[in-house]
Amino acid sequence: MTTVPASTREEWRQSWPTVLAALVGMSFYSVITYSLSTFIGPLEHEFGWSRTALSSGLTIFAAISMLGGPFVGLAVDRLGTRRIAITCMALSGLAFAAFSLVDGSLVQWTALYVIYGVVALGIKSTVWSAGISSVFTKGRSLALAVMLSGSAVGQTLAPITANALINAFGWRSAYIWLGLGWAGLALVLTVFLYFDAHARKARVIDKTAVKGPVVILPGLTLPQAIRDARVLRIGAATLLSSVVGSGVTVHLVRIVSESGIPMNRAVEIAALAGIAGIVGKLGCGWLLDKVQGSVIPFLGFAVGSLGHFLLIGLFAGALPMVVGVMCIGFASGAGLQISTYLISRYAGLRNFGTIMGTIASTMMAGAAIGPLFAGAVHDATSSYDLLETIAAPAMFVAALLFVGLGPYPVFPDPQAQD
Repeated sequence: MTTVPASTREEWRQSWPTVLAALVGMSFYSVITYSLSTFIGPLEHEFGWSRTALSSGLTIFAAISMLGGPFVGLAVDRLGTRRIAITCMALSGLAFAAFSLVDGSLVQWTALYVIYGVVALGIKSTVWSAGISSVFTKGRSLALAVMLSGSAVGQTLAPITANALINAFGWRSAYIWLGLGWAGLALVLTVFLYFDAHARKARVIDKTAVKGPVVILPGLTLPQAIRDARVLRIGAATLLSSVVGSGVTVHLVRIVSESGIPMNRAVEIAALAGIAGIVGKLGCGWLLDKVQGSVIPFLGFAVGSLGHFLLIGLFAGALPMVVGVMCIGFASGAGLQISTYLISRYAGLRNFGTIMGTIASTMMAGAAIGPLFAGAVHDATSSYDLLETIAAPAMFVAALLFVGLGPYPVFPDPQAQD
């Protein structure tokens, strides 16, 4: 049977290296998105490409992530995350560095994004979340929150690092340094520090048998998960919040500025969402380990509903905008953390990768729909008030879906009878 550490402190003592490696790995996964704005200028100047052409790569990347999510989740459930993460981190670093070879062909640009999108499936949040969930029980939520904060690290450091490298060495060398340097660090940490439950069980089996059985973790089977009302409610809440959150976030600066606040000030206010997101992620992560039930998930999403209400335009001045933006950022940071943790509890770890991978794919679909819907609403009404009027109750409905989920189930170990 699986040995469960006696306390949260003991879990962290044993597995903090795994969290560190996953955090750095997650940070590199976000570099492709948050560094592009820095590369746009040099690429536009050298090749004369349009912003639409330059941005098309991220659309390809998102589409591959959406379509490939369930498949990488299935691989995680069968093989564990260590081998997948090591292999794909090495390939992702090389693929990122290969952008330095761009010669002005948009076909080549597209092909590089297709290659990168495929190999990066193995370092997306689903992979790291499955690994962290497999080695943490009592401290799982905070561990997931720390790991998922890697995206915020990437969001903060990628533009700064890319800009410094471009200024010092040029854009081609910047791609190489980011690909081989950042991914190289993540790869080293993953090889030497990252061990999920599959890897730990396999090492025990290797010492006791010539060939051991396939490692199976406790949890729902796929047919059970598809029929489980709690899993479906968590998935629905996540999709709804993704559509709302992405739509508002992409247009957030304009939402604030069109309320009468100067653009420079609007940018500063919108930036507060990122800080609030980290607070939401870590705060809810810590609380979910302490408080079982629907209270924290409900409040985490309901705060977002309040934020959207404050941005409708019913209140004058900058203060409602500041509070509203921070509420939206808090909910955005807490959302993925809450959903990931609850799926690991209510569905277990047996097919966590497949289930969470599917939910992550629906989130990507929501993230694609949201900005288009927000833009269409503004084009039709010349205002964002209707968007926020829709977003506020939608987020509250998402919050209500967490009410009454009930106590966490205890799953028997499938290998306990062996």
